Amino acid sequence: MNKSVYLSPSIQENNVGVYKYGVEEARMNEIANFTQSFLKQYSVTVHRNRPDMTLKQVVADSNAEEVNIHFAIHSNAGGGHGCEVYCHKFGGNGEKLARIIYNKISPMTPTSDRGVKEGYRLYNGQPMYELAYTNAPACLVEIAYHDNIDDATWIINNIENIGIALAKGILEYFGIAYNQVSNVVSTVYKKGSQGDNVKVIQQKINDYFNSLRIDIDGDFGPKTENAVKIYQQLKKLEVDGIVGPQTQKSLGI
Repeated sequence: MNKSVYLSPSIQENNVGVYKYGVEEARMNEIANFTQSFLKQYSVTVHRNRPDMTLKQVVADSNAEEVNIHFAIHSNAGGGHGCEVYCHKFGGNGEKLARIIYNKISPMTPTSDRGVKEGYRLYNGQPMYELAYTNAPACLVEIAYHDNIDDATWIINNIENIGIALAKGILEYFGIAYNQVSNVVSTVYKKGSQGDNVKVIQQKINDYFNSLRIDIDGDFGPKTENAVKIYQQLKKLEVDGIVGPQTQKSLGI
């Protein structure tokens, strides 16, 4: 039976980090892109929130999908450092998931970390909404502190590694071995990616189309993204402009 997860990257578009961090919502969605791509390679069904949702809508959407687990992805603020992971209360599968995720992320961070915690009385006796009202076992990871220069820089430089580590934690929770699928491709290419592999993607896109031509410059910019979306639509793939495993397979990469 297929396993399913609801990924809920932060919808907090006004939480601005230091240095070149940008906003929490955008960074956590970048991480979730890699988590989602990796999980799909192992036939895990992934549902996901949208940035325009309210927290109440996120919870309602997760409950409607009847997923096996709900997983929220955030970065923290307030002058601290390191990772912490929340479940609603200790003693259930939410705690099991939280401890697995913490054990994946904590060894990666550049500083000491803050442990696994209960969220049911976090806000002056009130619970973390996303953990209290989702039907599925749930946890929320605070990757690190985006108002701490060391933490923020680490997140910026490790988006893919963090996303994949989160995915591996989810697979471990489900009891799915990482080597269950052969030839797993962990790298995805999207707007902002650069290098020789992007040139290969651009050449493959040009080879497919007779009239649509993009520059083979190794820069995954808006024109390449739009061309990928058109290709995905024609091939009946997920239209997200991201060259993940399925699109790579379709292109023959």
